[in-house]
Amino acid sequence: MRFLFSNNNKTVDSTKSSRSSKGIFCEVYAVSETGPVRDHNEDSIAFSFPENDNHNLIAVVADGMGGHNAGEVASKMACDLLLDYCLKKWKQQSPGKLLHKAYTEAHETIVAAGNSNSEQKGMGTTATSVIIHKNVCYIGHIGDSRVYLLRNGSLMQLSKDHTLVNQMYESGEITEQERDKHPMKNVLLQALGTTPTIQPQILADGWEILEGDRLFLCSDGVYDALSDEDIEELLLMKRPEFALECLSATATARKVSDNFSALLITFSTGVQSTPKMTKEQNIL
Repeated sequence: MRFLFSNNNKTVDSTKSSRSSKGIFCEVYAVSETGPVRDHNEDSIAFSFPENDNHNLIAVVADGMGGHNAGEVASKMACDLLLDYCLKKWKQQSPGKLLHKAYTEAHETIVAAGNSNSEQKGMGTTATSVIIHKNVCYIGHIGDSRVYLLRNGSLMQLSKDHTLVNQMYESGEITEQERDKHPMKNVLLQALGTTPTIQPQILADGWEILEGDRLFLCSDGVYDALSDEDIEELLLMKRPEFALECLSATATARKVSDNFSALLITFSTGVQSTPKMTKEQNIL
């Protein structure tokens, strides 16, 4: 596992344990930056290898919102709560049930935390996550962060944006071009912590992961700066860590107005050392 975080002082953390495993395994590469405009980062990213086995993976990208820096509190809570629940119940529930229950409990906890602190009242966060188990991928999602799949050189968006503008597009009120440039494109219909109830997108049936697949989870700061064609070109790069360096350089050069964060997950066969169980980051 190679783990890349980027901010003004870029660092690389590469940690491995002595245990090895065979078959299709996951490697995770990550970047989270404040960006050239914002003064702090409200994104959080996290991942964990259940049972200390890199055949298994839980990964989350969250993009927070709220006054008094409450967005960064909400996004970190989402990452912590989703990972903690899934790890605790890993052997007791199916991945689909894990995700559904984890999102429900995370939402209730974030709402309660906001209600108990006037400076954090109304805070919320997107949360886009994947579970990899027995070579099958499952998705949990709420908000407008995204998960993409690159397979056989083609990029597909697997998550559905929970935004007012995307709803307008799906109902035929606006075109795809109008959707992508609409001034209200970031108005959310759903997020953890902001509504009485939630209906997260849970892809509970899952689909088989193939060698060579790449999953890409990102906050909206990424696709605000890069088109789907740009993202596809990045994910086609042979070296994932270089792809994320290029993402960071491009988003900065284009003066993206938001924080930007991404997790790039690759799948290979062979013998790999298993990394430490959990990594997470919120860069201020």
